[in-house]
Amino acid sequence: MRRRSIATVLVGPSALLREGLSRILGPTGFRIVASVSHIHEVVWASLSSHQSILLIIDTGDDPDDDTAQIRLFKEQKPSGRVAVLTDRYRRSNMVSAFQAGANVYHAKFANCDAFTKALELVMLGETILPPELLSFVGDRKDDQESPPTQPERVAAGDALPPTRSDDMPPLSIREKCILRCIVDGDSNKLIARKIGIAEATVKVHVKAILRKIRIHNRTQAAIWAMNNRTFISPTNDGALPTAAMQVPPLLAPEKHTPAPQLPALIGQALALK
Repeated sequence: MRRRSIATVLVGPSALLREGLSRILGPTGFRIVASVSHIHEVVWASLSSHQSILLIIDTGDDPDDDTAQIRLFKEQKPSGRVAVLTDRYRRSNMVSAFQAGANVYHAKFANCDAFTKALELVMLGETILPPELLSFVGDRKDDQESPPTQPERVAAGDALPPTRSDDMPPLSIREKCILRCIVDGDSNKLIARKIGIAEATVKVHVKAILRKIRIHNRTQAAIWAMNNRTFISPTNDGALPTAAMQVPPLLAPEKHTPAPQLPALIGQALALK
């Protein structure tokens, strides 16, 4: 059976990487209909006939610009799918990309077969989280009230908008503290040690937080907190009752995954030349 061709737009500052992607994806059913250095160079009229379209964007040095390019693509092609390529994982950049409409955040140094399989899943309607974001989930036992999902996928609705200031949930100081810990990727056991309470008590607080902010799991809770960071900031709580509750501030400096010496993706592409 002939594989359905998927119209694909390549965007990124590296012409070499885009050429490599063209050579890799061509035989797999992804037809390159545009290859440009920036989304503003895309001629949208030439893409009007494509019902299903995929954007593959190579991240540059400006994460805000990367996010803006994803948003522009989604404005022009609301049903389009988005794959982000990166040479390093930074949590805040990943969350911003998914909020803008990304469906997968993939490392350049990953296996080519894994990359194409991820793209195929994305075109089937899946949204795939990288392992580095799964630290938000923590102890999955807290999600027993939510429908079971595969650990590497979340619904596109997880990119939650900020809550209006007049509709903020009545979170206690301790609940805000625990929510900041969830953003940091702490497990229930680690939160219990930080605050000095029983792990079972932490689980009760987590369930109360999910109920109050009207979401279903820890991943959504972390994204909600990052969208409403001012509301849960320690400065809004006044003096915290104990030193044990002084958890790291939201969005503390993060460790970066070292960039590879040469992305395997380009190397394999050149081998096909």
